[in-house]
Amino acid sequence: MSDSQFVSRINQLDAVQLDNEIYKVLRGQAEEVTKYFAPGKAVKWKPEIDVLVKYLIWNYSLKKNSTTFGQQLLNLSYKNLDRRKALLLFVLSSVPNYLRERFINENFIFSRLPTAYQRSRYKGYVDQVDNFLHLLNFIWSFFFLYYGNQSRFVEKILGLRNYSSDMNRPRSIGYSYMTRELLWHGLIELFTIGLPMIDLKVVQRLWNDMWVPKKKEITIVTSCKLESNALCAYCNQLPIFPRWAGCPHVFCYYCLEALFLTMDPYRCPLCNNQLYYKNVKSCLNT
Repeated sequence: MSDSQFVSRINQLDAVQLDNEIYKVLRGQAEEVTKYFAPGKAVKWKPEIDVLVKYLIWNYSLKKNSTTFGQQLLNLSYKNLDRRKALLLFVLSSVPNYLRERFINENFIFSRLPTAYQRSRYKGYVDQVDNFLHLLNFIWSFFFLYYGNQSRFVEKILGLRNYSSDMNRPRSIGYSYMTRELLWHGLIELFTIGLPMIDLKVVQRLWNDMWVPKKKEITIVTSCKLESNALCAYCNQLPIFPRWAGCPHVFCYYCLEALFLTMDPYRCPLCNNQLYYKNVKSCLNT
C-alpha cells in the first residue's frame, strides 16, 4: 500500500471495536424493552432480534453513508463500496451468526430429525463449520497485521479496503491529555510497586502510639493456655502451629515469624505489650 493510501492498523481495529460496542449498546436497549414481554417469548426470538438490530445499524450506516458508525467516528470509509457489496457485507456478517445460533439450539431445528444419531451428526457438521470460520478469521488476523488493511476476512472476500477521508488534514495532538495519561500511569505503577511494601499493621501501630491513649501495662504471663476458640492475634484466623511470645494472646507460627523478621521487639496488636523473639514458645508444649 502506498503512503498516500496508508491507514493505521489501530484505527481499523478501533473502528471494528466501536461497531461492536454500538451493537452491544443497542442490543442492551432491546433487552430492556423485551424484558416486559411474557417469560420465554424474547428468548425464543433472540437470534431474530439480533439480526434486526444489525439490520437497523446497517440501514443507517453502510446503506446510506457507505461507512459504519465506527468508521465515521475515526474518519474512515470503504473504497469502492456499492449497494451490492454493502448488502453482501451485511449478509456475510449477520447470517452465519444467525444460522449458528439457530442450529446450535437443538430444540428448534434438530428436534425435528427422526433419530438421535442424525441430530448429533448434523450438529457435529454445524460445529465443524463454525470452528472452521473462527479458525479462518484467526489466521486472517495475521495477514491483516502484515498487509495493514482489510481487518476482517469478509472485507477480503468483497474486495473492500479502508481509506482515510482526512488524509491531507493535519492531525492535532492534545499534549495536555498525553501529560495526564503519563502522570496517571506513573502513579498507578508507583502504587502498584509501593503499596505491597508497606506493612499496614506497623502503620496502624505507629498511629495508635501517636494519637491513641496508651493502655496500662499488662503483666507478662509465663504460660500459654490454648482454648478451643482461640484466634491468631494478627490474621484473626484459627492459629496454625500456635505460638506464644509472652502476652496472653496466641499467634500463628508463620505470622509471628514474619512479624519478627520486620522488627524485634514487636508490639502485640491487641494488648500493645512488647514481644521478643527470644520468648517465643509453642503453645502445644506448654
